[in-house]
Amino acid sequence: MLEGRQFPMFKIVQRPLLPVSGSWIDAAPFVGIMLLLGAAAYFAYYYKGQRREIARRLVQAGGAFFLVIFLHRCMCVLRGGVFGLQTLGRNNLIAFGDAVMMVALAAATVALGRVFCGWVCPLGLVQELLSKPGKMRLGMKSQKWSTIIGYLILGGIVVLLVWLAYLVRPANQFFVENVAAVWALGLLVVMFWAVPRRRRKDDPLRTVKYFSAAGYVVLSGVGVFVTSPWCVLYGDELDYSSVVSLLGVLLATMVIPLAWCRYLCFLGGGLALLTHFSPYKIRNQRQCRKCGQCEQLCPTGALAPGRIDHSSCVYCGLCIEHCGFEWEKGKQ
Repeated sequence: MLEGRQFPMFKIVQRPLLPVSGSWIDAAPFVGIMLLLGAAAYFAYYYKGQRREIARRLVQAGGAFFLVIFLHRCMCVLRGGVFGLQTLGRNNLIAFGDAVMMVALAAATVALGRVFCGWVCPLGLVQELLSKPGKMRLGMKSQKWSTIIGYLILGGIVVLLVWLAYLVRPANQFFVENVAAVWALGLLVVMFWAVPRRRRKDDPLRTVKYFSAAGYVVLSGVGVFVTSPWCVLYGDELDYSSVVSLLGVLLATMVIPLAWCRYLCFLGGGLALLTHFSPYKIRNQRQCRKCGQCEQLCPTGALAPGRIDHSSCVYCGLCIEHCGFEWEKGKQ
């Protein structure tokens, strides 16, 4: 059983780089994430074509290095934000340390859009790199075989994850200590409804991420130390629940590209709500030709002929300059 063992020499920095008032509170995560988000927004909105995509990969690589290899702190934004709000007024220094990342991401999302998801998030990057099998399945001409293959792979993933979760299960308090693994299994349950919907809207399933975010916040608020798929990457520790969850997310993206981002990411759900207030949106003023190119371009399925799902857009910019898609500022 995994017992929270640390990866040897996994993180370069093991203590605060910019300690606040000599405490364990570190201002470096705030500074670093704002620099990454600023660079992402600049390249997304002002670079064109291949230069933009090269810049995106470079920013993603920088985000992965900063959050996974370099920074000592875990990126538990929603949980930290809830803990910070609970501490506010009693110990403002600790509240700042817990909530600073949530405040930074929330403010940047309102001002710049959801660029964290499409340009910075290391978990999103890994999913993108593993999504080719899922894209090939969705690209099959036969809807029937695409669905059958999707169900076969998904069934195998469920069996594997249930078996793994059983092997590393805690001796007691299964739900409390295994929340992240439960979330990953929940993702696969949602995907059983999503697999046959290749040519149909899956909007109802996309709203699940809002309930996911609400559930995560509620559990954090009542004192459950909720882990997540990225704890293995960001937290420099082997937590059995997070390992199962991370494996589930990475395998799921091989069936439906970026399935975690589409349906269940609690951080993505929170940021999607804030995106409504952002002045930056993808727009298309041209008359749709129903060519389906937008569906092939969009990694999260936010685009379909004649339709833009802004709540699912991760601002990657892959559709920009194709079929008339452009960034527009100022329209809500």
